[in-house]
Order: sequence, then C-alpha cells, then structure tokens
Amino acid sequence: MSTLAIEINDAELVVAGDSGILGTERGYATVSDGRILTGDDACALVRLKPRQTSNRYWDDLSMEEGSAGVEDIGSAAELAFAQLDSLWRRFGGAGDDAILIVPGHYSRDQLGLLLGLAQECGMPVRAMVDAAVAASAGPYPGHQLIYVDAGLHRVFVTPLQQGEDVSAQAQQALDGVGLASLMDLWAKRVAEVFVLSTRFDPFHRADSEQLVYDRLPQWLATLQEEGRAELQLPHGDDEHRVEVERDQLLGVANGFYRALVQLIAQSREAGASLVVQVSHRLLGLPGVMSELLRLDDAHVVPLAQGAAALGALGSIGRIDTDGQVRLLKRLSWRQPPAAPIARATKPGTVSVSEAAQPRPPEATHVVYRGVAYAVNGEGLLIGREQLDGRRTVVLHGGHSAISRAHCELVRRDGELRLTDLSRYGTFVNEKRVSGETVLAPADVIRIGSPGEQLQVIVVGQGNGS
Repeated sequence: MSTLAIEINDAELVVAGDSGILGTERGYATVSDGRILTGDDACALVRLKPRQTSNRYWDDLSMEEGSAGVEDIGSAAELAFAQLDSLWRRFGGAGDDAILIVPGHYSRDQLGLLLGLAQECGMPVRAMVDAAVAASAGPYPGHQLIYVDAGLHRVFVTPLQQGEDVSAQAQQALDGVGLASLMDLWAKRVAEVFVLSTRFDPFHRADSEQLVYDRLPQWLATLQEEGRAELQLPHGDDEHRVEVERDQLLGVANGFYRALVQLIAQSREAGASLVVQVSHRLLGLPGVMSELLRLDDAHVVPLAQGAAALGALGSIGRIDTDGQVRLLKRLSWRQPPAAPIARATKPGTVSVSEAAQPRPPEATHVVYRGVAYAVNGEGLLIGREQLDGRRTVVLHGGHSAISRAHCELVRRDGELRLTDLSRYGTFVNEKRVSGETVLAPADVIRIGSPGEQLQVIVVGQGNGS
C-alpha cells in the first residue's frame, strides 16, 4: 500500500507519490458529446466550446444548483468529482490511500464536500493538509515567514507561525485576480501584436484564438529565459510570424504584479525582516522576480513544482489522525533551521558593513505625479486634504485608506525622515512603516489602496548634475 498526495489548485492540480510527481493537470472541465472531459482535453476546447467549459468549479466548490456554470451540469461538485475520479483512476491503486492538500480559503462546508467527493471516488483519505504548511520545510529564525501562491481566480498569501512546528495563520487573498485573468491579458496583447505587424487577427476565429492560448505557456517560458521570442501562428496556407520582446508583454501585467507585491506588503509584520516562499506557479511568470525584489528587507525562496504535495508525503510519519480525517494546519518541521540570512537594507540587496561602502547621497525631494517637492526642516505633509498653515502634498485618484494628514516628511540631522500619522499605514518599498523611518534616494512611498506612489530623489548641485 502506498499514499498519494493530491494538491487541489485549479491552476495546476498535482499528484505525487513515493517516486515523485506522478502527474499534473489544470482545473478545466468541458462537456462534449455528453461526456465530461477534464484537464488538457478540456483546455483544448475552451475557446471552441466556451459555454460548455468551466474553470471555476474548484474555486467555487459547491453543491448549489447552477454553480457549475456549464450547460446540462447541475453543480460545481459534479465537475470536481469528474476530475478527482479521473486522477484517482489513473494514479491510485488497490490498497492505496491519499492525503489531500487544500487551499487555505476553503470553508468548512467545502472541506466536507471535498471529502465526500473523495469517498464517492473510492479514495481512502488519510488527512487533509493546508497547502502553505505542507510546502514549508524548515524555519527561518528571526524572520517572518509567509507563503505566496496563485490559482486561476485568486492570489493568496498565508503568514506562517514558526515555533517547534509550523502553523498557518489567516490567509489573505485577492479574489477575482488570478492566473486566468493574467493569461487573458497576455493573449489579447499577443493578438494586438499580430494585428499591428501582420494585420492578421487571431481572435477573429475561435480556432486561431484557441491556438494562441495553447502556445502561450511556451512563448512565456521562452521570453522568461531569453528575453525575446518568435511567435508563429498558421492561417490557411500562410504562417504568420512576429518577433516579441519581453517588455512588450510585461507591461500588461503591471497591475497584477503591483497587486501581488501590495498583498505581500500588507501581510507582513511592522519592522519584520521577511522570508517569502513563492510557488513555482508564480515564479514561472516572466518578470515576477524583479517585482518581488522591490520588497524591502525581504528574501525570496523559490519553491519547486509539487512542493506542497511532496512536503505532505515527507510528513507522513508525523501525521497522527487516530483514524479520523482532519484538516491539519500545523505540522512538525521536516528540516533544520535555515542558515542565517543577511538582513537586506534595500530591495534586492544584502546588508554589508557601512565602513565598506561610500556614503550615499542624501535625499532632498519627493516626486508626486511629475512634480518635485523640496523637504526641509519645517516638514511636508502628505494626505487627502490641504491643511491650513502647512505645506501639503494632496493626493488624488479617489483611493481608499488615505487620511487627511497621512504622513509627514522632514529633513533632520542630514536625513530625510518619514513619520506615519495614519491608522491605515504607509509603505516604503512595500514595507509598512513602523513609526518613523529614514528615506534614501530611489525609495518608493505608497499611500492608500490600491494607492498613490511618490518617489524619493536627490537634486544634485554643480556641473549640471
């Protein structure tokens, strides 16, 4: 008898066993000729049969009538059962049992429903384990530890409590913002590039639109590795080709990446040095690492494919359920504490001895929407309203979580200092300010949600500098 681990993530379900990863497939289902097709078979029909295809049934797991979003199918649970049953038939065997790796946002009802579906498949379930806990192998003493992952329709961050074991805290998520919407943005951008370069619109026909989505993962992988790619699409007897630079596609992902970084920043503890465990699903996106390096005082730990599923299998000897199936949000560490990590002073850098580096130029101004404001000893307020008798940078854009006097900048003792005056928080390089902090040139201040940004600069003197 062996145990399989099945990770439930609609962007990529992972099945792992003693020999490693046994299979993966995306959370798509299509009704075709009265049969439910799942995984790659369904993905190949998304644009050809949009009304018969769904990719929301795992995220919205429910028995509610109409929740499937597909003609002739009653509930999302029917589609989830079809995929789970298919996976178990392919990889499970007589006498095998399973550990289910589940997302942190599942409710008690959804967990119960998932367990019921597994029983209908004839799958003996040993335990259910929170994905963030399963993916975390060893502690990082002196740092806050978080887990970051994404599904098709949400991005989520799970803070982890470190002690003798690891336990998951309340997950924070961006609902409705996930890998599916990001792929839609990139696919539309690819279509625009073809139209501008060749006048061929691949979105004019369902079959060529489907081909864009089929080839998009490989194109993105090439752009990630090489920075450019040649995209090819057939049209009748012709073969249309366009050259694409990575920056041509990355621009449309700015909003997604910015939301991801802000979500991480909002999950961190004030003043804490951060260790960010990032799933391979996110790290495979071109440009995401450079965005994560914007986080101040943070160390990014890439997780391999199947980290949660393989991690759960590695913890089998530590799982004691007394014959009852429980959701485990706490597990013993599988590895010893990580080696000490040098505390970073700026995004993407590691702290070094101050004596070994030249003194940086002192910040003098802050730039908001193209206008530079000098900061002196009298101070400069930033907020949503002009205050009588005070120099104030008034923020626009109608963002929430901005106070009348949100924060104050002042130059004192040769340093530009920021003091948070709000109840909502002020972020510098996506790290929440605790009380007061010293600013340096190139720092980025964010206020509000999704927020307004101000850049810290130095104005040089002499020789036109």
